[in-house]
Amino acid sequence: MNLVSFATKNGADDVAIETIKQKSSQIKFANGSVSVGQNWLVTRHNVFVSVKNATASSTFRGLTEEQLADAVKSLILAAKKSKPSNEYSGLAKGPFKYKKVNAIYDKNVDAYDSADAVKTSLDAAGENSKTSAGFFYKELSERCVETSCGIDAEEKITKLQLSIRAFNEQNESGHAVSCSCMVKGFDPENAGRRAGETAKMAKNPVNGTPGKYNVVFAPMAIGNLLSRVGEFSTTFNIDSGFSCFGGKVGKQIANKIVNITDNGRLQNGFNSSHFDDEGVPTKITNVIKNGVLKTYLHNTSSAKKHRTKTTANAGIIAQRYNNLILEPGKITMEKLLAGVDNGLYVTNVWYTRFQSYYTGVFSTIPRDGIFVIKNGSIVGSVNNIRITENLMDMLKNISNISNITECVQWWEEISPPVYTPYVLIKDVNVTLPTM
Repeated sequence: MNLVSFATKNGADDVAIETIKQKSSQIKFANGSVSVGQNWLVTRHNVFVSVKNATASSTFRGLTEEQLADAVKSLILAAKKSKPSNEYSGLAKGPFKYKKVNAIYDKNVDAYDSADAVKTSLDAAGENSKTSAGFFYKELSERCVETSCGIDAEEKITKLQLSIRAFNEQNESGHAVSCSCMVKGFDPENAGRRAGETAKMAKNPVNGTPGKYNVVFAPMAIGNLLSRVGEFSTTFNIDSGFSCFGGKVGKQIANKIVNITDNGRLQNGFNSSHFDDEGVPTKITNVIKNGVLKTYLHNTSSAKKHRTKTTANAGIIAQRYNNLILEPGKITMEKLLAGVDNGLYVTNVWYTRFQSYYTGVFSTIPRDGIFVIKNGSIVGSVNNIRITENLMDMLKNISNISNITECVQWWEEISPPVYTPYVLIKDVNVTLPTM
């Protein structure tokens, strides 16, 4: 049964169906050993319909053909009972031609030795730490997008991901990740070693002191904040008031050294694809160029509303970035640290919460290795601090960027992925936790 034809025959004006057949597995480990292994074989259908400009969407998993047909009928009925949307202006008109995106599918992922990857990472972490915890994940997906507007596109994608956190004594920890679509680019050993080395460096942390600091942010830390830049660049968040970038296209919002792109076609990009959820071929979009906000991220409907062209970032309801990339600078991470007289080196943050999305006021909690820098050298370790800041101020206060880029993604803290170097930001406001 062709679901798109079925939906149009049952009263839908526009239909978009994304079908994903996914084979995946996950290994969780704690206290230095495997705790649980899981395998999934799932087919899911992400269905969008519109009737007289009223819309409805849902995700269906594990349904029979008959059950899926009934579910689509119910979705069409829901659209018929809904009010027309002022935000929806139709789907992209196809068909399109798709240029190959390199290195996003590797048939060798299926046979990749998951247990060996975990052991290799644990052993490397164990060189400098007492215990470790984290997860390994691998995925093979077949993705198809079909619409009532002439789209029928298919692709295959693979993913390998490991996240490991190494521990010594209390508050002595380090966190690292490895993400790749290809076996060749996946390095669990390096992730484990870096996590262990950070945990060792974080020896005997003392309570931090509040104040203004020049801070070097490692990729895991700055990636968390840059992911918000990607989210705040979507038109959905702009129009909803959940962004501090509203009305700022064409304006200077960051230091002139800041260049950020969204690249849906990145080779071995962890969220690269040939097409977005409407079937539009993915693109490379300059989001911030020389510190100037150049565009928001659009789907077809938001592009029509804002009188521009889609950037191929559908979500049909809410846009999303693909692979957000901060352009590297010219100096090494070591020289970046050496240029700080009195500051901090933050390797990771979490619990980033915005007190005001509209103005950009937020707080976040540094974790894992947090180091004191004196005269260009690391002289100690601290903990129990909070960063209380304004995202707009931090973008303007970026003063230097290293020359090596890392891919970071883990859980919902950074997702989709961010590709970022180390970043030096001046005059960062450090406070103490309230608890």
